[in-house]
Amino acid sequence: MESALSSWKVVRATWLTQRPHRFAWFVAAWSVFLILLASTFYWNNYLGAAEWMPASFQAVFKQGQYWRLWTTLFAHADLGHLLSNSLLFFIFGYFLNGYFGALVFPLAALVFGGITNALVLSTYPPTVKLIGVSGVVYWMGGMWLVLYLLLDKQRTWVQRILRSVGVALGVFMPSTAFDPQISYQAHFVGFLLGIVCGFLYYFLRRKTFAAAVVTETHYEEPEVKIERAETEWDN
Repeated sequence: MESALSSWKVVRATWLTQRPHRFAWFVAAWSVFLILLASTFYWNNYLGAAEWMPASFQAVFKQGQYWRLWTTLFAHADLGHLLSNSLLFFIFGYFLNGYFGALVFPLAALVFGGITNALVLSTYPPTVKLIGVSGVVYWMGGMWLVLYLLLDKQRTWVQRILRSVGVALGVFMPSTAFDPQISYQAHFVGFLLGIVCGFLYYFLRRKTFAAAVVTETHYEEPEVKIERAETEWDN
């Protein structure tokens, strides 16, 4: 009786093995440039930007100036604050736009940046101002890590989890020195919203992502043992 062939599948391609959109770097770079330009307006108070760009509970919820939830994303305290956000903003912007399009970045990133600010400001004293794009950066990071975890099927679940957790701890965990000028709450809320959005986005496009997976089946024929029967003749 012949033994059955043993087989196993190898994933050769996924959604993430394709090349990112060729204009992704351009979108990410221009997004950083616009933040730099707007921050320059804020620092120099051009057109009164220092007055109408920042967001606070009083201005947003008491005075109904909801547009501040988004203009404040483009204001930064100083150049160091801006540079600390710009690198990750560019990297995650490149990946999110390159693999998932403008709907995710910059559109969804900006929308949820404003939502993050609204949630955080609702817990702040009325006159405390919240500025900067760090909440968006953390949203982008949470979104990307979840999508990487679910899409990189060329690696095992353990490998993907270790990579995702390693990046999250190395990049997003706050330093031991507490800085009162940093809104850690905005970081947490943005990251949490990014994780939720990542799972929802994957669920909505799961069929498209599954169609991009290419597998290759390998077969191995087991060794056949041949037993020889020896007959002894009595002389």
